[in-house]
Amino acid sequence: MASAHGLMRGAALLLLLLGCLAVSGAAADADDKIAEYKQDFMDFDLNKDDQIDVQEVRAQFKGDLDPKELHQFFIDCDKDNSGTVTLKEYIDYAATLPDSPEAAQ
Repeated sequence: MASAHGLMRGAALLLLLLGCLAVSGAAADADDKIAEYKQDFMDFDLNKDDQIDVQEVRAQFKGDLDPKELHQFFIDCDKDNSGTVTLKEYIDYAATLPDSPEAAQ
């Protein structure tokens, strides 16, 4: 028969293990999101200069993007005001967006 101390230690180890698994799962989710953001960035970076400019964004949306939305995107993303968006700027911006329309509610 297990002692009370042994049961408590076992329960503590189980909780620790579950916590580690949760953190590991969250890290994997974060890695997946960053990989998704990088792929999105590469898809927009048509000339492969590691920057997204206004023309590249317009080309991807084929003219279906409101000029005000385009302007707001660059205000939100282009933190160094260079006129282009770097991968880091894009990831920082994308990480602030809700995952789905339901998350925004």
